[in-house]
Amino acid sequence: MCLVCGYKGLEEPPYDALGNSSFEICSCCGFQFGLDDEDRDYSKEELYKSYREDWIKDGSKPFSESFPNHLIDLNGSLKTPVLHEQLKNLEMIP
Repeated sequence: MCLVCGYKGLEEPPYDALGNSSFEICSCCGFQFGLDDEDRDYSKEELYKSYREDWIKDGSKPFSESFPNHLIDLNGSLKTPVLHEQLKNLEMIP
């Protein structure tokens, strides 16, 4: 699961048991583990939160053209229930 947007479609976990990054790019939010989380001035959680807030502010549009169309609204953003479900995956919405 993506630790930024809650999307469960990652091909592998963002980090292995030793903490090594997968370098996978989330097809939903576009976050790349091992690249976008390398700012040593902030914790990973702070980086995830900042990236998530920017992604939502920019319309929560899927990063990949191969993202499932049935999850996308006519305006190109994630459908609201889909976004809420993904945020629930992160325990951000009760």
